[in-house]
Amino acid sequence: MGGEMTRAARFEQANLFELSGKRVHVTFNSTSFAGVPQLNYQDGRTRHLFEGDQITFEDTPLGRLATVVLEAIPDLRTVTFTLILPVVNVIRGGMGSRLRAPGIIATTHTTIAGPGLGPEKTYETLDFSGTAQIVDF
Repeated sequence: MGGEMTRAARFEQANLFELSGKRVHVTFNSTSFAGVPQLNYQDGRTRHLFEGDQITFEDTPLGRLATVVLEAIPDLRTVTFTLILPVVNVIRGGMGSRLRAPGIIATTHTTIAGPGLGPEKTYETLDFSGTAQIVDF
């Protein structure tokens, strides 16, 4: 039993995730040179860097949700991106760990006249694969 404890003590939670999907690439680090979380979102049209309180976090049974606002057009729509981050245990100085993680782009439809006919939110799911590792910033 003592050997299991020693092996487990070497594992640390990953703080850098580099993920790619069909058209979206995301890099998330829970801490950075600036000392705050960063999420870099890039698709074929846009590139966004979110830092600190621009990222909303929620811990759920699915994993930690990291959400950012990609677009906000008053009286038309708000588009958010949520990355579901699993806990990934890695060895410091190692190559990291391969993983798959989902993302969701949610569009909230708004109008001046209030709620319209049909769904107020629409969703697009994204499948990411990549690596999680621990790095020192």
